[in-house]
Amino acid sequence: MRVKRPGVPPKMQPPMTPMIDTTFNLLIFFLLTPSFSMTEGYLTTNLPTTSGPVAGKQQIDVQRIKIELLDEGPKGERVSIVLNDNQNLGDNFDALRSALVNLRNQGLPPNHPVLLSPTMACRHKYVVKGFDQAVAAGFSEIHFAVPYQ
Repeated sequence: MRVKRPGVPPKMQPPMTPMIDTTFNLLIFFLLTPSFSMTEGYLTTNLPTTSGPVAGKQQIDVQRIKIELLDEGPKGERVSIVLNDNQNLGDNFDALRSALVNLRNQGLPPNHPVLLSPTMACRHKYVVKGFDQAVAAGFSEIHFAVPYQ
């Protein structure tokens, strides 16, 4: 009995002409599309010609109420509250609220800026408590400072 030997398989090659055409089209596209102009990277702006922040108007300096939250104890489990760099309230958030209410009663508007400034290790729950006390005192413009070491 005669055994048929498998023949050598025909060589399979993808058609090269469409690939070369596509390559040349992409090459032409990328050569013709870029535009090298000298203004690239510059933004046009319309700056005022007057000098100063607001020329001709009196500038009002608004002092923010600053609430510092300093971490104390191991792993920041306790916090110390300092109001306006001079009034140490310990860890009593109720005293913070009453001090802020006193400031509101002295005539500060609700949109007077309040700055919460926690340290890096201060827990978020204390930051939220400080925010809640400022809202409870009637302030609406509360900002957060970047935590420092």
